[in-house]
Amino acid sequence: MRFFLSPLVFIAGILCMKYSVAITDQFSGKIDLAEKYLGIGIASGTYTWWKLFGLLLCILSVLWLFNMLPGGTAATQVGTPTSMVIQMFA
Repeated sequence: MRFFLSPLVFIAGILCMKYSVAITDQFSGKIDLAEKYLGIGIASGTYTWWKLFGLLLCILSVLWLFNMLPGGTAATQVGTPTSMVIQMFA
């Protein structure tokens, strides 16, 4: 399932970065926390927040695709003896 959803999340991240102005103008409006900490002006604040959010989506989708997120099955220790029943449900 992640092989189908991960590229879609990656594309959503790219679209968030590309259309940050349109998202801000049509849907979210100005985000006060982003304006306070990321700056006030034409190319900062909420627009930067959407770009950072899109970048985070891209990074997380690639990590999810390759099963590198913490807590995944790749995060288990190699050589740890476990029963077959536990491995089936892990």
